[in-house]
Amino acid sequence: MAVVIRWISAIMAVLLGLPTLLGAVFQSLTKLGYDERPVAAISENFLEGNAEFIDEAKSEYWSAGYARKVLTPEDIDETRYFLGGFLKFPAQEATGVVDDLCVRAVVLDDNSGRGAAAFAWIDGVGFMNADIKEIREKLADITGKGKLISIDVGSTHNHSAIDTQGLWGNIPKSGRNQDYIDSIISKTADAIREAYNSREKGMLYYSSKACPKLFHDGRAPYSLDEKIHLFRFVPDASGKKEIYIANFGGHPINLGWSNTELSGDFPYYIEQAVTSKKNADFIFVQGAIGGAIHNNMGVENGIPEELTSFEKMKEYSLIVADVLYELAESGKAVEPILNVAHTQVDFEVNNFIFLLAERAGLCNVTAFKEDGKIYLTTEIGYVEIGKNIKIIEAPGEILPELVYGGFFSADESYNGTEYPHAALNTYFAESDEILVFGLCNDAVGYIVPDNDYSASNEEGHYEETVSTGSYSASAFSMAFEKLIKAWR
Repeated sequence: MAVVIRWISAIMAVLLGLPTLLGAVFQSLTKLGYDERPVAAISENFLEGNAEFIDEAKSEYWSAGYARKVLTPEDIDETRYFLGGFLKFPAQEATGVVDDLCVRAVVLDDNSGRGAAAFAWIDGVGFMNADIKEIREKLADITGKGKLISIDVGSTHNHSAIDTQGLWGNIPKSGRNQDYIDSIISKTADAIREAYNSREKGMLYYSSKACPKLFHDGRAPYSLDEKIHLFRFVPDASGKKEIYIANFGGHPINLGWSNTELSGDFPYYIEQAVTSKKNADFIFVQGAIGGAIHNNMGVENGIPEELTSFEKMKEYSLIVADVLYELAESGKAVEPILNVAHTQVDFEVNNFIFLLAERAGLCNVTAFKEDGKIYLTTEIGYVEIGKNIKIIEAPGEILPELVYGGFFSADESYNGTEYPHAALNTYFAESDEILVFGLCNDAVGYIVPDNDYSASNEEGHYEETVSTGSYSASAFSMAFEKLIKAWR
């Protein structure tokens, strides 16, 4: 009976939404009905970061604080929630809870007097920039010079979490539950505030390790960051918890296509391992996962083939936790230097599917028209921690070759052209550690190099169907080049 009800509900949603859908199709094709570019040069609740960068530490110590809030709704048995990440019809509804969805927040301060930076990552497929700005609005009283000069909010891209974007309902009905979104906004703001108020003095350590067997790139030209990165904060006061900040790229999709229960996937189980073995709090920050970067849970990592996908994910989490323990022992002290800069960037929206989703009101995003083209405004960021750790913040699933190189040549690419910009790693020294914080401050889909972009949805080009369009990569590359040249 439940299956029949789901089908009837899905069909009714389509029928009742036909006027909206047809209107969205008309506007997407004709580009009518769009407002012109907003007058304001800088949008409300956009934070630029530090007013100036420093090259030398102003203090002998770091300060850091941490907080964690559970996002799993208490009314999961009474309210319809859609899972985000797998496009199905009827839409996938949540039927239960395996483990909790959470938001984890950490605040870092180099004690230079310029202000602290907050980093919060939500268990969800993606969180939109407009929603993130509401989080910042709730923190306005502790934002500004000498307080929080940066508030970065990302998502883990978990496919076993509630739809936080709106793309995975019974289209043209959005999958967003606004009460749940409001709850995330409030709890994330509370977590950041708690982390800010609980800062402790201490030392920050960093280490990384290449683990090529643990990751799989699903799209040529097979460029990826094979490293697991760890920042470990050790407070001066005895008895206080350490903070583990782990960063690597991998899709949390490991409960599978048919799963209907909520789970935090591998970030949750890595956290459980770390917190049970170490006196430490834990946050996972997603990396560069464009090109379908997956966790490799094969037998080559010692994971038995006969296990279920869920069991394999738990084994994989223990393997990663062991790497983190190793990295915690080998970390080198990082000088208390924290530089943060953000800039707004316009992405041209010429992917019809994205245009349709925006016009149908599925997501909390508003495009505008200028010179006959459609754009949306998003954010990118650049962070320096210490003297040789450089972090690129991307508002979606950036393909790793944009950062680490390895582009298709003109002969190899889909469009028969060269990518017109340098890989972002060329702006740094060979001794620099280059990290990516992905799905940071927005969720605009895949960012695909222009020369290998195809709108045909043919094999090997799935990512383009979930992107803003064919020029997003160039827009990102040019904006980052301009941003970094202003600060280096």
